[in-house]
Amino acid sequence: MSLRWMIAAFALLGAAGPALACKCALVPRDRTIISTPLVFQGRVVNIETTPQTGPADQITTMMVIKNLKGMAKGETVKVKSRTASAACGFDFRNAKPTMLVGAFRDEQGALSVRRCTMYNLNR
Repeated sequence: MSLRWMIAAFALLGAAGPALACKCALVPRDRTIISTPLVFQGRVVNIETTPQTGPADQITTMMVIKNLKGMAKGETVKVKSRTASAACGFDFRNAKPTMLVGAFRDEQGALSVRRCTMYNLNR
């Protein structure tokens, strides 16, 4: 095997390593609010975590205390998240009971959050 092929083979093996952790760009809060479809100040009512083979799924029930964008005050909502930061998840068990929430709707209309959005809203 030539040296060129050996270098190419090692490069491919190195690229197939484990996934890197989710990295968040620092974005000002006002820009994060502009770029996020739904933003509200919410209070955690209940957290359900379901462990699976990979990162755990979490369903967090929240009360909307203040609407900033797209929600109704007093509304109770369920928010989906992954718990592993490497999967860009946000674990509500490690968060304050009241916080700003930046959410997105999936194809079924369910709310979900992403680690970087939550970080930029609450840092």
